[in-house]
Amino acid sequence: MANLDLSRTALLIIDPQNDFLSEGGVGWDLVGEGVKNTKVVEHLVELRNAANVAGVPIFYCPHYYSDNEFATWKHLNPIDKLMFDGKMFRKPGWGADFHPDLEPDENTFVLSPHKGLSGFWAADITIQFRQRDIDTIILAGMAANLCVESHLRDAEENGFEVLVVKDATVGPGAEATQAAYVNYGLIANEVVTTDEITERLREAAAVPA
Repeated sequence: MANLDLSRTALLIIDPQNDFLSEGGVGWDLVGEGVKNTKVVEHLVELRNAANVAGVPIFYCPHYYSDNEFATWKHLNPIDKLMFDGKMFRKPGWGADFHPDLEPDENTFVLSPHKGLSGFWAADITIQFRQRDIDTIILAGMAANLCVESHLRDAEENGFEVLVVKDATVGPGAEATQAAYVNYGLIANEVVTTDEITERLREAAAVPA
């Protein structure tokens, strides 16, 4: 368990948006039970607060689609089709908005949106991190076996160290979530809980509990 260098660490939260995290969102029927039982929103808020206290920058990587994209995209895989059928992450729209408890603050940088599962392919995540000398990522958000796992894989392929916060994400059902957890254990540098990583952030910043 390596010490955290706060000057080179970032908190990356994937898709903290209503369509995943709020009742009534397009994805709520798939993930809502897990979001509530795992307390994903509460844990994301704890992570954001701990990062702010420790002086660690926070990055959101959102998912957005336009009406033009819904109308013209032709090569959809099953998860694309599910999102397009429900107009998930339609912007502008409530579903694409950030969860009200996770509105960006002055320490939050909103990355350009990802269109597929990973922002390393369709967003500005790599250059934003490299320009800030970030090499360690604390990763959380939605959904566990889809966008979170894809960001984990691509971050590792790009030479970043990644700590995945397992109780700040869920997948569409217990089996999908467990599958993601298994892969995290094989791919991530560390798999941690919210309590564990917030304590380490406090220790690294010498902040009393």
